[in-house]
Formats: sequence, structure tokens, C-alpha cells
Amino acid sequence: MTTSRLIMICFLVVVITTSSGVSCKKEKKHHPRQVSGVPEPSMAPGIQGPPGVVGQVSGVPEPSMAPGIQGPPGVVGQVSGVPEPSMAPSIQEPPGVVGQAPPPGIQGPPRPPVVTDVVFSVDGGQVLPNVPYYISFMSADYNMWICRMNPSSSDPKTCPHQPVMFTRPTIAPEPVMFILPPSTPDTVIRESTKLSIKFVNPSQCGESGVWRVANGEVVLGGVEGREDSLFRIHMTDSYYMFTIGESVYPDVYETSISLSNSAIGKDRLMANSGELEVLFFQHYPPEYNYY
Repeated sequence: MTTSRLIMICFLVVVITTSSGVSCKKEKKHHPRQVSGVPEPSMAPGIQGPPGVVGQVSGVPEPSMAPGIQGPPGVVGQVSGVPEPSMAPSIQEPPGVVGQAPPPGIQGPPRPPVVTDVVFSVDGGQVLPNVPYYISFMSADYNMWICRMNPSSSDPKTCPHQPVMFTRPTIAPEPVMFILPPSTPDTVIRESTKLSIKFVNPSQCGESGVWRVANGEVVLGGVEGREDSLFRIHMTDSYYMFTIGESVYPDVYETSISLSNSAIGKDRLMANSGELEVLFFQHYPPEYNYY
């Protein structure tokens, strides 16, 4: 073999070797990442990856998300299948919680009854039965008060006596009491409740102090609870009025009590269609002294 042929063979061997190395490197450079049938540890379902791997996914839920299992203390937004004490049924909230409802089967404290149609005095609150009250015509500024006297006489001892609305009285006004029938359970005087009206002090003429209506006029000698001695109190715009008898039509008062319009300021109480508007005082105003 000649020298020139050996040189050519060596040259070809070098060229072939170099070409094979370049081709392998390029093929390795452009091949995609090898994928095998075995998933990486962090992706395998049911197998927890190594600790400290961010974004780790596994088939076992984290403790804070597992239903029915309470997460570690101090985890914000923890979800569990066990309700909190305030939400758990049949568990009472601790005492002192606003809006706490009593447990089933236990009745709460009783509510006070709603007060309706109660008659009020000017100075003593609710009008009560068997308590003395003075009766004035409308405002006390009129200085007209119910007295017990004979309207035809200037002598207060003249009999018989009857209720009189006395203007600027020269005798002491006489207080009255409101007597409820025994069958009435109320402890206060209410509008439209039947009641008897009775002077507090005993009579000097021997008649009972109970008011009654006779011949269209309010006189004395009545009997508590008897029909001719039962009155009602109704509220007007700003005052009260007395009625007696029964109403035939709804929202229509019975026979109202009015004044006789005496020229000498001693008005008898009449049962007719007028209105005697009055107020009640538990204490007689000291500025309205009788003469």
C-alpha cells in the first residue's frame, strides 16, 4: 500500500468520525424531554411528595380541608364538618349574649300587658277605683268644680242635695270615687267601662252618695251596680265626658251628661244630648280656693 493511499484512508476515517459526533450532538440537542410511563413522585396519585416541594399535589387532602376532621389550631378559614358552638343545634349560647333565645320548652319572662283606654287624672296618673278625685269643668282655669248641694238654695245645709257644677264655689268641692262592679277584673278605670259614681263623704241629708239619673237629671240616692246608677267615661278631643244608658248604633254614645246653664253659676247635671267635658284631679289645686 502506498503512502498516498494510507493518507487518504486516514483522512476519510477522520471525516467520518467527526461527522458522526456532530450529528449525535445535534440530535441530542433538539430531542424533546424524555417521558416515561412512571409519573414523577410529585404527580403520582396517592403518594405524597418529598417535604418542602412547592405546589405539591397528592390524592390525600390536606388536614384543614378533610371533611369531619378539625384542622390544626390557629389555621384561618378552617373548614370542618363539626359546627361551631354558636351554630350547633340544641346548644344554648352562653349567658349574656344579646338576642339569645330561650331553649325549646322554656317560656321567657312574661311581657307587661298593653295598656289601652285607661282614664288618666291631671296630677295622679291612672284613675283608680275607690280613690277620691275632684271633677273640674274642662281646665281648672275655669274654676268650676263639682259640689254637693241644693242648687236652689244658698244654704249648703238645705236638703236634698245633688251633684252641681259650681262656678267659683263658695263651699268646698266634694270629691267622688268610681266604683267598679264586682264582676269587673280591672284595677284601673277604663273608657266605656260601666261604673258607679259616689261622693266620698257621708250625706247630711240621709240619702246615699251614689249618683243616679231620674227624670232626666242627675240626683243622689242611687244604688251601686243598678242600671240607673251606672255611668261610662269617654274620651273627647282633650277632656272626658259622662254617659249613661245603652247605645243603639255603633260608634254613637249613649245619653250624655251636660249642664243646665244656670244663670247663677250652679249648673245641675242633665241627661240629654249636650256634652259636659271634665278633667279629674287627685288633689285639689291650692290656687283655686273656695270662698
